[in-house]
Amino acid sequence: MKLFPSLTQGILAGVLAAGCAFQAQAMGEDTLSAARGMQLAIVKGSDIEKVLGHSSDDYSVMVFNGSELAPIPFQFDDLNDKGFPYVPGGSLVIDGQEGIIEAQDELVFMIRDSGSKANAEALAAISGKAVLELELKDDHMQRFAYLIKGNSDRSDVHYTHYNQETGFIKTDHFTLQTDPGNIFVWSDLLYEGYEANKSIWDTMKIRIRARLGFLKTTLSNRFIPSEVIAVKNGAVRSIISVDATIALFGVELASAGANVTVTSQTLQFPVHITVPKAANVLSDLDIDISLDFHEMDGVHIRSGAGSKEYLIAGEEGLKKGAQPKDLALSPEDSWLTGTTRQGWDIVAFFVGSDNFTPDLDVLYLDHGRDSEEDGPERYEGSFPQVGYVVNELPIGKAIVIGIDLFFDDGFWADGNLERSVEELKNPVPVYAHSL
Repeated sequence: MKLFPSLTQGILAGVLAAGCAFQAQAMGEDTLSAARGMQLAIVKGSDIEKVLGHSSDDYSVMVFNGSELAPIPFQFDDLNDKGFPYVPGGSLVIDGQEGIIEAQDELVFMIRDSGSKANAEALAAISGKAVLELELKDDHMQRFAYLIKGNSDRSDVHYTHYNQETGFIKTDHFTLQTDPGNIFVWSDLLYEGYEANKSIWDTMKIRIRARLGFLKTTLSNRFIPSEVIAVKNGAVRSIISVDATIALFGVELASAGANVTVTSQTLQFPVHITVPKAANVLSDLDIDISLDFHEMDGVHIRSGAGSKEYLIAGEEGLKKGAQPKDLALSPEDSWLTGTTRQGWDIVAFFVGSDNFTPDLDVLYLDHGRDSEEDGPERYEGSFPQVGYVVNELPIGKAIVIGIDLFFDDGFWADGNLERSVEELKNPVPVYAHSL
């Protein structure tokens, strides 16, 4: 594991070793695509009616590894009143009763941990009782997991962890350093399989731009007061409850909160935000969200509603390939993607609530195209800087805006980018069969 030579001891080493060993045992008979291999299986409480009203503590998830049923990492998550996973001690109120399986709640585990169909002998041999067979099925795969009642066996694998004191995020695939005083300030992202000890990006940048008469101002994420209220480090995802307040020209622009969610290969930060009617004094209110990459000249970039020809970052792209003007987005196709072709791909989606149809533009800055610097920066220049411009935030409306980031080394492989995007947009269906 050459990427993390200083982290091969302790929690991360245990996570990696246990995860790899388990995968070898539990792998189903099919081969998963890049997207399915890094996704969660999400089972709504409404899909497992047989156990509604029961305590989630009584249940676990197992898979058939060819000889017996074995436990896999999983977690039950209650939801809050905004529709996000609930964090005990966070600022948002739970929707329902904590620890009781209800229709809106979620059972989650890694698709890659699912297995083949269990035979009757294996089901009968376990301690406790198998109550539901969970079938994961689409046009390309069929796998199974089993919901077990009254069995104390649990996997000791945890794929993610967030340290509230240090701001350090680590999973079995990446580490990310965030500012412990402001989780929206990011520094080094190190990824297993990419260049050892080299950060993928400089930082994440949020820019809130407003106009009051002839005055214009910009607020960056470094100056947005935010506080981590509570954290839930589960077996397969860490959920971080954050509060933030945004003010410009002496006007409180928004009371905001976020549920930053971390899985093995994802970062998701939907922000629930209300811009008060007092902000009507502003003639413009826009927000930019982007990633400033580190030494990624030559990376290939595409966008959801843009050209199918990829753009090449840096000076090389001046003479061939798509150009920045060919990048475009729509509410239906809000994805941006890039590939290093050297062990790391990214697909990003803009996430908005149903009551908000954003006017989206692509933000693209590139030192190879003489773009101006967008400071502050840890490393000089944009190599490149790519993201979203969200125009004209609505006043007096509670909305959700955010970005979902998915990482892998195979999203673009073998011409399968479009399939990867579709699978990331559409989680695998899970069918529950009573036993």
